Amino acid sequence: IARPDSPLTRAEICRQIQDVIASDTTLLGETGDSWFNGLNMKLPEGAKFEIEMQWGHIGWSVPATFGYAVGAPGRRIVLMVGDGSFQLTAQEVCQMIRLKLPVIIFLINNRGYTIEVEIHDGPYNNIKNWDYAGIMSVFNAADGEGRGLRATNGRELADAVQQALSHSAGPTLIECTIDRDDCTRELMEWGSKVAAANARPQQRT
Repeated sequence: IARPDSPLTRAEICRQIQDVIASDTTLLGETGDSWFNGLNMKLPEGAKFEIEMQWGHIGWSVPATFGYAVGAPGRRIVLMVGDGSFQLTAQEVCQMIRLKLPVIIFLINNRGYTIEVEIHDGPYNNIKNWDYAGIMSVFNAADGEGRGLRATNGRELADAVQQALSHSAGPTLIECTIDRDDCTRELMEWGSKVAAANARPQQRT
């Protein structure tokens, strides 16, 4: 663990996720910086990577992860998703709990739509923060076995990952809190290009 007691960073999250990926792993990357974090992962032979980049829909990855886990019960399913996207389809985690699917969800909480900040910043990119780790208790109700964990530094994340790997009775959501401006170089470059395209004058025919 690099500087285990220092505030958690995107790079440290990715480093620890990389250690989780094995030949039987499928990694899903939600729209946003998870795109680029996922693309930078090194996949061993047999590992798979799922992404939806054609249209840039947000929120697709949580239900997609549920469906993938149902259809491929022999694989380790790992999801990287941002807080903004997660809020759109969070209820699908209930299905993972109901069917006892041992999915590992790395929820990257940077308190907003960072991908949109890189295109055009404004108050509309701020969202109400949730207790993402705590919401698992709500979804569990009286009979579920999902786990919600929170990591604010590398040591806490390493401990949460070990708990997730040993938990087979339901999904584990690890809320990873990072700074709002901690994103990939690729996201910043992509955002500036989209912003430039959006600023072009209307073409009249």
